[in-house]
Amino acid sequence: MTFGGQPSGLAASGFGTGWCLGKGWDTIYVAQRAGTQYQDLPLDAFVAAVAPVISGRDVVCYGSSLGAYAALYYGGSIDARIIAAAPMLPAWPPLNRVKDAIPLRHLPLQDAPRSRHAPVLLYDPMMPDDKTMVESMVLPRYPDARAITVEFAGHTILQMLARSGLISQILVPLFLEDRIVEFDLDPRDNSIWHFRKGRHLMRDDPKRARQHLERSLEIEPSRHVIGNLLSLLLRLGDNLAAQRLVDRVRASDHPEMRIPPGNLERARAAGLDLGKLG
Repeated sequence: MTFGGQPSGLAASGFGTGWCLGKGWDTIYVAQRAGTQYQDLPLDAFVAAVAPVISGRDVVCYGSSLGAYAALYYGGSIDARIIAAAPMLPAWPPLNRVKDAIPLRHLPLQDAPRSRHAPVLLYDPMMPDDKTMVESMVLPRYPDARAITVEFAGHTILQMLARSGLISQILVPLFLEDRIVEFDLDPRDNSIWHFRKGRHLMRDDPKRARQHLERSLEIEPSRHVIGNLLSLLLRLGDNLAAQRLVDRVRASDHPEMRIPPGNLERARAAGLDLGKLG
């Protein structure tokens, strides 16, 4: 049973559907109405909807980000096994995400039904909000939760593992045997890892941060990497390198070779030639 993430809406299929069907597993997709963060789906309505088809089955609730929160919240009500990647409830008050704030109708996870199965949490402990969610929301309810942590994987940890060719190696034993396997992650050719590592180093070790951001951009175009790298180059006073980066963007037609608006303003203020970008 899979759950859609934050930018999803009502649909017949979504996160995990194709992957699960490709493994030959029966699957149910649980969708939110866009922007509601599942708050309009009561536990009793969820149980009533799925109970007729899960009786006697080994059920796994699986999601990422908002979908991981939903897997934890609803999975307890049907005593499912739970695999939660970077669980996130954006409207949860301790996160102080004003732009994501909506009325919360769910029970606190601490008061929601608890599965007898210890969930598996995949997350990056270097992500402050993800760490807060795990330590302050999930672990008080599930102190026996098992963790797979990958530093500098970012919030989209599944995406990084997929690009490293590790998704099936890690997830299939979890689904079939509830077993965590050891794995070797070589991040040297992973753009996400280099980006997150570079972001982490920007304040205290900007030269090393620059190396990681430049390597990330070599591997894969990304407007997020470009924005951070441009900001760092300007802070270091290397306007020549900053101009070369701008020129590189101007010469590319790749949709991810773009400079975020805020970074464009800083580049203009620094006197860079933006050409048609400006």
